[in-house]
Amino acid sequence: MKLTAAIRALPTQLDVYVRPDESSNDYALSRLTDIENVNVQQISDLHAKAVITEKYVYVGSANITRGGLLTNLELCEVLENDYGNVETYLTKELDLGN
Repeated sequence: MKLTAAIRALPTQLDVYVRPDESSNDYALSRLTDIENVNVQQISDLHAKAVITEKYVYVGSANITRGGLLTNLELCEVLENDYGNVETYLTKELDLGN
């Protein structure tokens, strides 16, 4: 399943985190902002490859780039978010709490 298909299949608000000021993100950001219920946030020094929702977490090898979104076959998994909250997941798993 391509990353864009996985994102569209999730029935909830999506928060997508990417590194700022990287031209490789331009194409992906243009595609993601066209998907309803996607919130894109940019965080410096981020290398995690995840899409986090209150119900689900998509983790895997896919960079959020044109290749990662459309052409590459990636090793990815969709898990239940045991915390039930995006902020709590970010704090507990990625140490990115606000």
